[in-house]
Amino acid sequence: MTGTSTGGAPSRKEELRIALRQAKLFEGLDDQQLDAIGGRGRRRTLGRGQTLFLEGDKAEGLFLVLRGRVKVYKTSPRGRQQILLLLGPGETVGEVAMFAGETFPASSESLEAAEVFSLPRAAFLEIIRGEPEVAMKLLGSLSTRLRSFASLIEDLSLREVSERLAAHLSALDREGGSKGAMELDTTRAQMAATFGTVPETLSRAFQQLRKAGAIETAGRHVRIRDQAILHRISMGR
Repeated sequence: MTGTSTGGAPSRKEELRIALRQAKLFEGLDDQQLDAIGGRGRRRTLGRGQTLFLEGDKAEGLFLVLRGRVKVYKTSPRGRQQILLLLGPGETVGEVAMFAGETFPASSESLEAAEVFSLPRAAFLEIIRGEPEVAMKLLGSLSTRLRSFASLIEDLSLREVSERLAAHLSALDREGGSKGAMELDTTRAQMAATFGTVPETLSRAFQQLRKAGAIETAGRHVRIRDQAILHRISMGR
């Protein structure tokens, strides 16, 4: 018998191995390598709204989300928040700053009860020396983040909130295969912070989409009434 607890449920070691395997950064590593990584880090449980790290903290390791969701955000001098990333199970955060040996350029906290796996910088560098493919995946992760931030900058500077909201709802519909009906998994305040605005402005954007006949809403439930109208608004037409 190996690695399963009583009743056939996965052991914590197996559970962590599965989570590591799902992370693109460690994709392709064998069980022995994944177990070695798991043995070098530690698991951390977070309550809702608990800080993972703050902007300016020394980046001494990376974090892999095991369950729940975390956000990465910047805060203006006036206290306004801009969400940069929303991350769920299998996604990593902090790897770029950690690899560079710098401080975190933004802050992170849990959106709900969550668990993360933290891997110290020294352990990660040792893994890279032994597995150069991990370094290539780190570059891929960096490229993906750069594209994401370039898109965010373009949206914040060039597009109206209603256009961004229409594009966001269209993307959720495509990704989730909801066929026009979806349940939003973030609050209006969190969504507003993602769009770089305030809840009142976001509410007006929802109202614009409703008046245009693109959507219907009831709480967090959204139904797309007309995909063509929604697409037209998302394109700024």
